[in-house]
Amino acid sequence: MTRPITLLEVVKDCDNFPYPCCPHLQTWSSTTRSPSEPAAPSSDTDPYSRALSNLWTFHLPYDPAPHGFLTHKVISNMHWTKHFHVDAGNQSVDLLPPSAEDLLPEDNGSWEVACSRILDEQIDMARQDNVLGKILGPKKKGEQFPIVGAQFDVGVDRSAIGLLGMVGRGAHMTVYSRVRSTSSLDDEQRKLGGGKDLRFWIPRRHYRKSTYPGKLDQAVAGGVARGETPWECIVREAVEEAGSALSEKFVRANAKAAGTVTWLNTADHRAGPGQEGLINPGVLYVYDLELPDEGRDFRFEPVPGDIDSWAVMDTNEVMAAMKRFEFKPSCAVVMIDFLVRHGVVTAENEPDYIDIVSRLHRMLPMPTSSSRRER
Repeated sequence: MTRPITLLEVVKDCDNFPYPCCPHLQTWSSTTRSPSEPAAPSSDTDPYSRALSNLWTFHLPYDPAPHGFLTHKVISNMHWTKHFHVDAGNQSVDLLPPSAEDLLPEDNGSWEVACSRILDEQIDMARQDNVLGKILGPKKKGEQFPIVGAQFDVGVDRSAIGLLGMVGRGAHMTVYSRVRSTSSLDDEQRKLGGGKDLRFWIPRRHYRKSTYPGKLDQAVAGGVARGETPWECIVREAVEEAGSALSEKFVRANAKAAGTVTWLNTADHRAGPGQEGLINPGVLYVYDLELPDEGRDFRFEPVPGDIDSWAVMDTNEVMAAMKRFEFKPSCAVVMIDFLVRHGVVTAENEPDYIDIVSRLHRMLPMPTSSSRRER
């Protein structure tokens, strides 16, 4: 008989990068070495240190903190321009501060502005490589994402976030309703206790999508673009993905911010062509939207090429689907976070409660906020 999948295993499917065995000792600086120091034998290091030792860090000008984790595959296929310094000893790549001679008219005399342009040029060059081109796709996404935690405003094309192992920033909203009359609940639902009255509007991703095709998703979800707030992202995505049911006015009046979920993931084949093995640190801003009157007046429609279909699922059905790994991994952890916050998953009914809650809010080994305001 097959052992049942646990909720903790569902969380680990998303947050699958090793954890340090000794958090008070495992800082980023303790895992780097100078070129003169030999690498420690793998048997003398924990899985977290071994995983980091196989990655290269990406750095911005005048900032020692890593802002990306690159794989050897990316490094070996990237032809870096003169604007980057590649340090094989420390396995790091530094974007050099642009000089006055490097500035173009469109940089408006600003080296900070020039950094985004230089990164864009580097990615355009990488797109011509047979290996890196599969990761990036044939053309730009045309949407800039911020480099999270940078000390100045700098961004890269959305397609390059995974290639460079940078923090991907998104916003997800769970749309749900409550069944007010318990007479409509069957015996199995009554046994569930907390959450028996919840109903969730769940879309299935289109089967032709390049990433996680056919997986279940949040009702509203999208990447937070450079210069965009998470709130404005949710409003925009609600209109784009669920505009048949949700108006901008309704979302602005009723959606509630509910925190964040974070993870550190090594991508597998489900993430799309060429993505396997890339590092995917993630931050999702989480929102809830409760529909009135059991959601009777809301009709969600498929979106060609994006959403294949919609289903209304109860808590049991959502739990079962998660344990079959039917959800996109990041969407599963957002759903688990919802169930924790709403008292459905508790310390009394979930033996892995502490580990689950901790892993939903992982501290990432790179900055997620900047001190720009203090400068």
